[in-house]
Amino acid sequence: MAQRYLLTIDVGTSSAKTALWDDAGNVVAEASAAYDLRRPEPLWAEIDVSAWWRAVCATTRETLATSGIAPSAIAGVGVDGVGWTLIPVDRAGKALAPAMIWLDRRAEAESRWLQSLPRAGELVDLVANPLDAAYITPKLLWLRNRRPAVYDEASCFLTASGYIVAALTGEFTCDLTQAYGYHFFDIRRERWDEAAAREIGIDLDKMPRLVRCTDVVGQVTKTAADETGIPVGTPVIAGCLDAAAGALGAGVTGVGKTNDQGGQAGGVAVSMDRVVVEPRLIFSHHVVPGQYLLQAGTVGGGSLGWFRDVLGQPEVVAARLLADSPFEWYSRQAALAPPGANGLLFLPYMAGERTPLWNSRARGVFFGLSYATTRADILRAIMEGCVFAVYDNVRLAESHGVSIDEYLGSGGATASAVWCQIKADIYGKPYVVARRQDGGEGGHLLGLYALTAYGVGLEDDIGACVERLLPRRTVYEPSPERHAIYQNYFSIYRDVSRHLLDDFDRLAAVTQAHRQSSSAL
Repeated sequence: MAQRYLLTIDVGTSSAKTALWDDAGNVVAEASAAYDLRRPEPLWAEIDVSAWWRAVCATTRETLATSGIAPSAIAGVGVDGVGWTLIPVDRAGKALAPAMIWLDRRAEAESRWLQSLPRAGELVDLVANPLDAAYITPKLLWLRNRRPAVYDEASCFLTASGYIVAALTGEFTCDLTQAYGYHFFDIRRERWDEAAAREIGIDLDKMPRLVRCTDVVGQVTKTAADETGIPVGTPVIAGCLDAAAGALGAGVTGVGKTNDQGGQAGGVAVSMDRVVVEPRLIFSHHVVPGQYLLQAGTVGGGSLGWFRDVLGQPEVVAARLLADSPFEWYSRQAALAPPGANGLLFLPYMAGERTPLWNSRARGVFFGLSYATTRADILRAIMEGCVFAVYDNVRLAESHGVSIDEYLGSGGATASAVWCQIKADIYGKPYVVARRQDGGEGGHLLGLYALTAYGVGLEDDIGACVERLLPRRTVYEPSPERHAIYQNYFSIYRDVSRHLLDDFDRLAAVTQAHRQSSSAL
């Protein structure tokens, strides 16, 4: 029997990544392409949808060309994408506005209106998620209120993965792992709720059909084939939320397993078999049937990247000369500082904070600076602060009876042994990094491979497929002594973060007033 291949496409915040896999789960070729995140206003975060599609086309063509295989051997395509993303499209699937992604918080007024509704609590319970500006519902209302012509012209509202699937197949769909962004989605019955949509004021006839992520929803069209190089008629599954694919690819295949993500964003995802309503956290379907994900999402993961761009150029230059990574240099320096970074704490709220604060106005803070503070202290404090932000959510999840035995790490932070050990010590539980047979880390693309293989019939068990492809486990054991030290520092971290909430609001108000007065001069 001729070998068959699968193509997976991951549409992220800063780049698209495409990989070609053989039917044994080996990566044959892969490519990535970056695009710009635009912030035309302080709370806005949008991406030109045409740039997304160009990146997908470029990476699929490059991947196929590099692989040397006949495109006709591709048995299916799978797509994942960032969450809480709104894309209005016309009947032909053409985007009518830039994509408002998960970082976009322009709809603050709309979220406050939702929170004021008499049935606000029922809306939260319906979807098991808070009425926050980052979700899709407030963004829909912002579009209806501020861009009514676009709202009226829209034939359908799509998510990130839904848009790429539509561009490939012409089909408008929303998979269950992305639907939790809408507060008229009944997460228990897995359907749009007419009464909730009517209460909010959204037209359900503009919503795509709900599907499971492994459903084959269409085939590659002639237009898409010409642009991507993928043959006409190739099956395409509905795809999913990138965080859900990442959790699966890290090894979250059964109830109780927990993924810790460390990249541009940070967070955890615990697999559960029951709906938990905790408005300070995030709740969605998992990609594995019968399972959900109780999630936490923080925005501090990019803090080390900020350090690189603003304060870390010496390491960038040195790393370039030595063909090394500046982040490895930062890790080696951070290892020189003790747990607690000699009394320096870092609040990584560089773009506000999601769970559990849900505050757009929160900002990054170094607390405890002194003349004795070293560069190593600063770097370690950044790493520790990003973990404290996630641990803040873990403690909240535990208050709902969630028990975590170990953490399965994924994302760029797992490349740093120092950071992995910090996570084990703060969490007080083993931190595990599982890797593929080729040495690569499990993540979005591996999870998406397993889903796509299952969807097109190449695998009959999603979990078993992932477990087979993650045979190598590096385990970072926690130190009880360091965990006790971190408990003391975390208590201070948490208190400082709460004490500053009112001051963050005051700072935002003063800053906005000064901006307005300056622009008037």
